[in-house]
Amino acid sequence: MSPSPLPRARLAAIASELAGSPHRWRGLVRHDPHQRAFTRLRDDGDLEVWILGWELDQGIELHDHGGASGAFAVVEGELLESHTDLDDRRPVASRTWKPGETCSFGPAHVHDLVNRGPTLATSVHVYSPRLSTMTFYDHRPASFLLPLWTERSETGAVLVG
Repeated sequence: MSPSPLPRARLAAIASELAGSPHRWRGLVRHDPHQRAFTRLRDDGDLEVWILGWELDQGIELHDHGGASGAFAVVEGELLESHTDLDDRRPVASRTWKPGETCSFGPAHVHDLVNRGPTLATSVHVYSPRLSTMTFYDHRPASFLLPLWTERSETGAVLVG
């Protein structure tokens, strides 16, 4: 039997609480000039938690979370999110998330994230259930939300969005 996903409000509260507790993750933060850096903080089936380090202009393409709900909290720097929803396929909207701000989302949420600067960024990401797949989508108007590829997680594999 698969674990029940936690409610979005609970995911946001966990992300926010962890973001405000840097003693629990500060020593694990990495920033890599060649790729986003990520470290898993927790994985217990119904909840998966990551800390991500973003160099300037690093990002991840438009993707879903394989049916998981999630939340992220920015702890330093800023992240620009462009997002839509697979259920209603509304046009992409954008928002900049700053330190102390938390975003939560349901299983139909599709987004990209990028650090547009001016400094390094760090964020805490929480998913329930754990990430098993991430499908990446076309963002061009003529082929909007056409699936391009899917990454699958095998036991111990890393998928972070």
